[in-house]
Amino acid sequence: MRPPGPKGRPLVGNTIEYDQDRMGFLRRARAEYGDVFSFDDRTIVVFEPDLVHELLARTNGDFSSESSPVASRFDAERSAEDARLWMAARRAGWRGLNRASTQAHASRLGALFEQTVEESLGRPVDVLSMMKSFSGRATADFCLGHDAVGIPEVVEENTAALAPLAGSSQLFPEWLPSRKIARFRRAREQTLDSITDRIRRRSAEPAPEGPRDLLDVLLAVPDLTELQVQRLIRGILLAAYGVPAAAMTWTIWTLAVRPDLWDRVASEAATWNGPGIPPIAALPQTEAVVKEVLRLWPPTWLMGRTAMRPTALGEWTLRAEDQVMFSPYLVHRDPRWWPEPNEALPERWLDPTRTPRRHSYLPFGAGPRVCVGTQLGMLQLTLTTFWLARGFRVSAPAAAESRPEFHNLLVPTDFTASFQRAR
Repeated sequence: MRPPGPKGRPLVGNTIEYDQDRMGFLRRARAEYGDVFSFDDRTIVVFEPDLVHELLARTNGDFSSESSPVASRFDAERSAEDARLWMAARRAGWRGLNRASTQAHASRLGALFEQTVEESLGRPVDVLSMMKSFSGRATADFCLGHDAVGIPEVVEENTAALAPLAGSSQLFPEWLPSRKIARFRRAREQTLDSITDRIRRRSAEPAPEGPRDLLDVLLAVPDLTELQVQRLIRGILLAAYGVPAAAMTWTIWTLAVRPDLWDRVASEAATWNGPGIPPIAALPQTEAVVKEVLRLWPPTWLMGRTAMRPTALGEWTLRAEDQVMFSPYLVHRDPRWWPEPNEALPERWLDPTRTPRRHSYLPFGAGPRVCVGTQLGMLQLTLTTFWLARGFRVSAPAAAESRPEFHNLLVPTDFTASFQRAR
């Protein structure tokens, strides 16, 4: 049985109406058809948290998280094998990261943030572009350490080449004679070649006494192939170029339009007198603000999975290759699950009696393919917010005029600000 949904137009279905106003279309469809509706003959959209959780929990088994910016034939066996290789590399990498290597990255992260802000101190800047520069450098440092030089620029081009393809509801085959597709192919190959070159260069060096970065960790695992290491590092570099940048941009925007939250975070930052970098546990107010920003403005506002075989989700029947989509943004703002859902209330994360409804908070996804950078992302976002409030002041008089843009990522449009040193 298939759920009901808007019929759309002949040949193009609901694509035109959706692309004109993506969030408006989803809201209207949910209001008319409920928590599950058919977008087209091969795609359903789900809003119910337990169904979303079931979908994510069954990823790598009944559902695939594989996606492509170009049209390609879905191969369930290849997808399952790719998932197996990815998960093996991911488990090995995260097991090998220790407190020392994470603290070393956090120390370098502070210097990178200072450098990024210093480069534009005292003049209006596009905050998203500034944060992309910062997160690109930060993630390259985490993955490749001293071998990161030149990587942020390669990843930036790869991301820019992906954007016009990933942002379209229409997928075109990779063989199509198109400048956009040709640019995507060149950028992809340049990224893979750059990562492979660094893997081979590092492999030829004597092993360090302890891991300095993710590449050291992965190369110390005897069963991982060069391809697995390459894919994992590329995946992290691409994912962490835009998502943390969008999250940090929304954090700065929220602090700019809510001076009371800025004061709350700045007061907490001023009380830290310990040596080195504070642990996240010492920054409960700052962490709560970050969590609330991720609830209100999850950068990955739309996610999806592909059925690997005929199956069911709840009462709905799915065929192999059917798509299931869901929106963390709409789940996070559903008044059934969240009191005052459209208000920024960090205190909801500080009161143990106000725990969120189960499965209703998923800025990083869930299940076996939960975002590989969840812990790293929270570390980076919380510490960056700490450093921002402790060392700088932000002026953004037109911040309230920015509007959310639901494209590849959820970002605020035309958000500019100027940064000054705190006195």
